[in-house]
Amino acid sequence: MKKQLFIFFAGVAAISIGTGIHDSIFNNFLSDTFHLSADARGWLEFPREMPGFLVVVMSGLLCMLPITRVGSVAALLFSAGMVGMGLLGAHFGTMVVMMFTASAGMHLLMPVAGTIVLGMSDEHNRGKRMGQMAAVGTASAVAGTAIVWLFFDKVHPQYRTGFLSVAGLCLLASLFYASLHIPHLHQPRSRLIVRKTFRLYYLLELLAGARKQIFLTFGPWVLIKIYGLPATSMAGLLMTAAVIGIFFQPLAGMAIDRFGERTIMIVDGLVLIFVCLGYGYAQVITGSPEMAQHLACGCYILDQLLFSLSNARAVYISRLTKSHQELNSSLALGVSINHIASMTIPAFAGALWVGFGYERVFLAAALLAVLCAFTSTFVPRKGAYAAALPPEAQAIYAAEDNK
Repeated sequence: MKKQLFIFFAGVAAISIGTGIHDSIFNNFLSDTFHLSADARGWLEFPREMPGFLVVVMSGLLCMLPITRVGSVAALLFSAGMVGMGLLGAHFGTMVVMMFTASAGMHLLMPVAGTIVLGMSDEHNRGKRMGQMAAVGTASAVAGTAIVWLFFDKVHPQYRTGFLSVAGLCLLASLFYASLHIPHLHQPRSRLIVRKTFRLYYLLELLAGARKQIFLTFGPWVLIKIYGLPATSMAGLLMTAAVIGIFFQPLAGMAIDRFGERTIMIVDGLVLIFVCLGYGYAQVITGSPEMAQHLACGCYILDQLLFSLSNARAVYISRLTKSHQELNSSLALGVSINHIASMTIPAFAGALWVGFGYERVFLAAALLAVLCAFTSTFVPRKGAYAAALPPEAQAIYAAEDNK
């Protein structure tokens, strides 16, 4: 099992280096190449996030493959999209097609990675394993962002080279996933599992998708358009967050095991309120453009760290499912529900930016954080999952199993 864990982490590392490069340059690439407005950038998230909504369909279509082979296919899709982005991305229509292809691979990997790492853990170290995976990914992202920060030309960034480098790393990751052999994860998988008893998890994923996409889309856009940060500076911020995350993410994983998912999700929502308000109203709070930029950058880094706490939702649903195959189907559906919000929220947020200013976008995000924290209070306390299910819910669960 240790050998398989090492191979898996090597695949995570390769993907994460590539993602670090991609995330550092993609928004600047769009700005420099197509000169998009905020509302146009928001609408572009619809095709970019649509594969996330379709994850449950893609996962179902590949149900005949072991979960490790699904990871290999996903990494190949990501690689193909990056090749197309590097060679043909200067044309807007082609760029959208290649972005969609890469996004399909990227999103298909999300439930795969969670299923594999939880499949190599036990009841008492699920959070720890998730934290270790996150730390490997974060340490590797440091390398990716460092490459951009150290070697990219600030005046004439080498976007094509960057995208093709990502493609090569994803191809390497595909080979790592293809070489995994974990017998208990090689059983047939269900196409789709929907349970009434999982409805709180579905709601949490929907809210998380809305909260996440506001920051992923407009967090960098504020730093680029309002504060004028170049690609190298964006890479520096991501690298800073990644370096801190190397130590923070394993601690976050252990905190999930120690305090339970409920507590971690509530804390995540409460801290996020202040992050959103600080990010959106930095200029009002500080009264100085220079200090406002520092505060906005600090909030951006803190938000990157808070994404580590999203592992709590995966641990939560893993305690409710009864097999690794059911877990994969449930995580895939969670990703799809998450992306219902991810596809639609950016368009509304972009219109809100244009009509009322970017500050209102992050005020809305703060309100979402309040709702996330409140909803998380309904998650059972640590060790109370069986007791938390009412008799009628247990009857529904049993009836579904007998169908």
